[in-house]
Amino acid sequence: MALAALPAMPGQAQTVVAPKPVTAGDIATKPLDDLNLKRDRVPDTLRLALEDPYRIPHPDTCAALAREVTKLNASLGQDIDTAPSPTLKQKRARAFGNAARAAVGSLIPFNGVIREITGANAAQRKRELYLYAGSLRRAFLKGYGTTHGCRYPAGPATPRDKALATQGAGKDTGK
Repeated sequence: MALAALPAMPGQAQTVVAPKPVTAGDIATKPLDDLNLKRDRVPDTLRLALEDPYRIPHPDTCAALAREVTKLNASLGQDIDTAPSPTLKQKRARAFGNAARAAVGSLIPFNGVIREITGANAAQRKRELYLYAGSLRRAFLKGYGTTHGCRYPAGPATPRDKALATQGAGKDTGK
């Protein structure tokens, strides 16, 4: 089964919060995706999140929570509490990239049928499940951290944390 890898750099990761921009490489490899020939690795953090999203980390310290949330951020990208709003230029670039990718995909006759037969749709659904589990795990950890008085990233970001994250500055890791 092909599973799309999620890049390890937060600025490059794809999530529902901040979708990764479509690149020329994405457009060029669209037929490989449709034929289920693109086989990439899923990060271990997302595999573990799918196995047990509500597992209490041991030790359950703010620092341990912050480390795990940071690992999830590396796979998922920024969380909704720190993700900057996209600029008009970024929105236009994303729309153009999505349109170009769709145009390339439309060149393959019976694209939807082919994706179903080759398993590409199943791989896409599995990839989305990993993303969902990772997002769920991150939310659980931040909620758990909040009940233990942990600060960002082991708990939700404050407006100051969001400003620092937007600027790419360092983060506070606990009590």
